[in-house]
Amino acid sequence: MKVVLAGTYSGRGGVQTHLHWLSRALMEGGHQVRLYSLGPALESAEQQRAAPLLAYGDFQIFTCRESSAAQKPGLLQTPLKLIRALREWRPDVYLACGTGLNLFLPAISSGACRRRVFHEVMSGESSGWRDSRWAVRAGFHQVLAQASPVAAHFSRHFHWSRPIPVLPAFPEPLEITGHLPLAGFKTVPQGRAKAAFFGRLVPHKGGLWLVNQWPELCDSLAELHLFGSGPEQHLIMELVRSKGWEDRIFCHGPYPEGQAYIDLLASFDLTLLPTTGSEGAPLVLLESMACAVPFVAFDAGGIPDYANADCEIVSAKESGSFVAAIKRICSRLNQGTLDHSRLQKHYHENFSYQRLAEKWLDWLKNG
Repeated sequence: MKVVLAGTYSGRGGVQTHLHWLSRALMEGGHQVRLYSLGPALESAEQQRAAPLLAYGDFQIFTCRESSAAQKPGLLQTPLKLIRALREWRPDVYLACGTGLNLFLPAISSGACRRRVFHEVMSGESSGWRDSRWAVRAGFHQVLAQASPVAAHFSRHFHWSRPIPVLPAFPEPLEITGHLPLAGFKTVPQGRAKAAFFGRLVPHKGGLWLVNQWPELCDSLAELHLFGSGPEQHLIMELVRSKGWEDRIFCHGPYPEGQAYIDLLASFDLTLLPTTGSEGAPLVLLESMACAVPFVAFDAGGIPDYANADCEIVSAKESGSFVAAIKRICSRLNQGTLDHSRLQKHYHENFSYQRLAEKWLDWLKNG
């Protein structure tokens, strides 16, 4: 089939990761892929990231502006450019991922896309009548969702009456981009566990909130490490200094990629994500499972779909439940009742690159 993936490939984030690996999976399945990136031309680092795709099969990247420094295109320039490209190639499937009217209206008005599909990788919740995703309801044939709660939210908020299949977004497949640790039997003495937070340091992600819980956590955790950047970073560092917690809590800034990220993640005993925001399904939790590291998270967005026997997902309506869940995980680590091999197996059987590629190719054939 001829498949257009439309979103934003420039930059770094979950959507970019998903589009990259979905492109590869579709080409491995014998399909032709065009990635329509609604943003500037790719910078050198992004071109380097895309190079394997360009050399892999029948693949092209279409961008809307000449460079990131170029003047913002006129109101009609981008949609007209997209319409011309769609009419020239006439794809069998147009798959949009993200938001913005330019993702939706050109595909509808071109009359050139036999099957128009939207993949919801955010929360599925509407931001009001100006939300661009109302165009999906007006002119798309199918909606897919990253997780089952996301599907339910989209149905309710956008009055979508048709079924919404669940197809997870691709995380960075650490089993391909690096070498995963071999999960084995592991115990951690009570009070010696090292925990990590990976994510943006913004209020809804809960990094600062987590640090404020330290008086209740210090008997269960030996260290807490935060990786990421954002407006709360300086507040966290000031709080740690003012409380004299510098030898137990560490705020490191951005974290590395590739094997360095795998090694870093695998060095911790558990990961923590107390997010209460409008989430899709955070990919960092999949990466934690891939490295056989259990996590504790609130049940925001699509996170409940990641449930398994060796992690804790607790209600965001009860803030105290998060601290209690950390203590339960630490107790299991101490007793040796947490099965790291089972956790890593859960990832491989449900969220690995191979498994997700099978799901996406099956949907494309039969969905």
